[in-house]
Amino acid sequence: MGKLDKYARQSRSKEASKVLPIRLPEGIYEQFRERCDELGLSMSEAGYLLIREELEENLYTTTTSEVAATTGRIQKSIQDENTPYTKKTTNSSSSFSSRWTSAHYEVENELPCPLCHQWYSKTNFARHAKNHNTTPKELLENNKEFIFQMINERKHNV
Repeated sequence: MGKLDKYARQSRSKEASKVLPIRLPEGIYEQFRERCDELGLSMSEAGYLLIREELEENLYTTTTSEVAATTGRIQKSIQDENTPYTKKTTNSSSSFSSRWTSAHYEVENELPCPLCHQWYSKTNFARHAKNHNTTPKELLENNKEFIFQMINERKHNV
């Protein structure tokens, strides 16, 4: 999933704006234009979203270093409790990431929606969560008991 997938058809805020002219090699320009067309975004919207994500990610990583250690302990205990649902990785990297992922709720590249009682593609789940006026993290974390019930049913039916 590319960085822009989660923003497809998302509207911008109504804040005053300025123009940022940039130069790109023609090949990159065409690839970016085609990608934006696929997602239903203007190139300007896509550029705005990429820049906003870069700034938010930088803000997130610089302001959460203290919280990261606590989050890591909580995340580890969740994974230990639900070992059958965790995704095994062969990556031997020892670097610590404080970013939340939905990997331990995933079955066959899909995530369960506890409100709709349906399964949705992992790549479209963020868009689906917006229909419930929430984020994927809030939707999954606030309904763990029902989520794991859906996962058990799915695993036993496969």
